[in-house]
Amino acid sequence: MRRTQIAGAILACAVLVGMFFVPESIGLGREGINTLGVLIAIIIALVTEPLPLGIVCMLGVPMMVVFGTVPNIGQALSGYTNHILFFVLVSFGISEAIAKVPLSKRLLVLLIKLFGTKTKNILLALMLCAAVLSSIMSNVATTAVFVTVVLSFLNVYEDKETRSRSGKAFMIGLPIASMIGGMMTPAGSPLNMLGMDFLIESGTRISFVQWMCIGIPIALISLFAAWQLISFVFKPAEIGDDKVKAYITSLNIPKKFDFHEKYVSVIILCTFTLWVLSSWIPALNITVVGTIAFAFLFLPGIEVLNWKDYTRTVSWASFFLIGTMMSLGNALKVNGVSEWLVDLLFSSQIDLPLVLLVAVICLIVFLLLIPIPIGPALISMLGGSFLSMAGAWGISPTLLIMPLTICASCCFLLPLDTVPLLTYATGYYKMGEVPKVSIPIQIVITLCVSIWVPVALGFLGFL
Repeated sequence: MRRTQIAGAILACAVLVGMFFVPESIGLGREGINTLGVLIAIIIALVTEPLPLGIVCMLGVPMMVVFGTVPNIGQALSGYTNHILFFVLVSFGISEAIAKVPLSKRLLVLLIKLFGTKTKNILLALMLCAAVLSSIMSNVATTAVFVTVVLSFLNVYEDKETRSRSGKAFMIGLPIASMIGGMMTPAGSPLNMLGMDFLIESGTRISFVQWMCIGIPIALISLFAAWQLISFVFKPAEIGDDKVKAYITSLNIPKKFDFHEKYVSVIILCTFTLWVLSSWIPALNITVVGTIAFAFLFLPGIEVLNWKDYTRTVSWASFFLIGTMMSLGNALKVNGVSEWLVDLLFSSQIDLPLVLLVAVICLIVFLLLIPIPIGPALISMLGGSFLSMAGAWGISPTLLIMPLTICASCCFLLPLDTVPLLTYATGYYKMGEVPKVSIPIQIVITLCVSIWVPVALGFLGFL
């Protein structure tokens, strides 16, 4: 084991022991203190990885029972009964289908031809391509699809120094673009659906199209700002038109769509159309539509996917991460931790313009992502309390839940989330290099969200 793994294991165990010495007088009962302790211990273990990420999350379930945060195993598994987990599994299947046909490469080449062959423009093409695909499929899966594409592109560089410098820009830009693109539609991230569930709980329903009206402008502005910042800071090296053309040729993209590519394209188009129609037809639930589309990929005689290959491509670590964090979120809410945390952070009265209120929410969420770099945990922890807070302040819950969801989805301050870890593992950049661009990008997102969300919600009739 590495030193960080040993230190993480010791620190996590110390938290689990130390929580029994925390007095209940801090405003939490014993169940709440233990729930918070279990959450902190799991986050430490997720960051330092003394055990594989998926195993840590699986152990979180019995830990909730052993330490009395929930009354029984059924409650400890409550997050795993959520429809969002089904959507996570479906999204990996749809992603694998897109990866098996030349669709993503074809889109990337099209964007390169539109924007030009300068390296900075190729970076923009890649980030746009990742953002567009991430709007309808998992951020994790989108990043995984394009990592191999980026690695093959970087091999074009013959000089090790220029390859390393350019690799920083591409490998940092890819997960950031995937996470930003995920805010465009409800289907872009399981976190979006988690936020929608909290709104439904409050009696407020935000439709697929309404979400797009809010998310797309924020995503586009943030994406272009991220591209400019990453290009300016890391300065990817030029490689010349001939090498770019040789790279495009090496992708071996057929001139015509074959049957499977046409079939996948039709499935994606029909799925997205039905998701849009769900704005007016509630029966067309995002998970329901996605699951049916997913099943069509396995039809006999067509078999874009087979079951054995599909199960190998699923990120089971992400599945268990979201399930366990939602279970912990339920326990945090029931045991009063969420209310206690919100009381610490916010006054019982609010007297701020809506723009400033939303900006404060965004900044607090980004700050909390430092000690709690797990989006599902943060939304689960704060969602219920934000609903209560909106009721007490007499404002629409969308004003608090939308900024919470959008900002929690952009967990890229450091490469600790599953999405940036995919590119961090390639070794092209160090953890300390990411904040050079991630902090300014989060500030841009804060400005976009604080200005646009109140305007869009007013236009859509939520205020």
